[in-house]
Amino acid sequence: MEAARLLLTPIFKEKICANLSFEDLIRFRDALGLLSLKCPIPVMDLETRQKIILPGVNFTTIEAYHLIKQYGLNLALLKAAKYGRDLVIKTLIKAGANIETINRFGWTILMSASRNGHNSVVQTLIAAGSNIKAATQRGTTALMLASMNGHNSVVQTLIAAGADVNAVNQDGETALMWASEFGRDLVVQNLIAAGADVKIVSQSGQTALILAAEKGHDVVVQTLMAVGAV
Repeated sequence: MEAARLLLTPIFKEKICANLSFEDLIRFRDALGLLSLKCPIPVMDLETRQKIILPGVNFTTIEAYHLIKQYGLNLALLKAAKYGRDLVIKTLIKAGANIETINRFGWTILMSASRNGHNSVVQTLIAAGSNIKAATQRGTTALMLASMNGHNSVVQTLIAAGADVNAVNQDGETALMWASEFGRDLVVQNLIAAGADVKIVSQSGQTALILAAEKGHDVVVQTLMAVGAV
């Protein structure tokens, strides 16, 4: 407890922060039984070779530190988004990570988070200015990925943020078609309510109704037919 009180002394805290390594700071924090130690953490970005300062030693910044050390700042953001690490993502964004970074599939961070159903991450990225209408070279959007995988809360968030429900990919397919093909009835209902065109025909001549019927998704078929799908 005496050591913990000493940490409140600026001079003592400054010396501790300057003289202990990252690993020693973690051990020192744990020894004191603290959730957070208010020492800045310097870490080198692998990509830019610039020093990044993370604010304090806690579970979130420790995770961010290791991700940056392993992947670099921007790829760290992609990894955190894939696994829904919202607090880590907020820390990385504050540290200057590029929210429009793309992975090897050409997906943005928003697409990755949407595909995996991490709604809080999607909300964080949208609030940070992520391009809601971004598409891959083949025209895949975040809304398509969320719709295909049945992540209804993400679909609702994307729609509310202005996602284009009738965007088509290179094959002429829409989010509604993907949701219909995979039997995501609640997503289908929300897309229709948001203005999705049930009569769009893909380049292969298929509609949302045809795709749902071919896959045997009877509930989706009924939903589509109720609004005049063909």
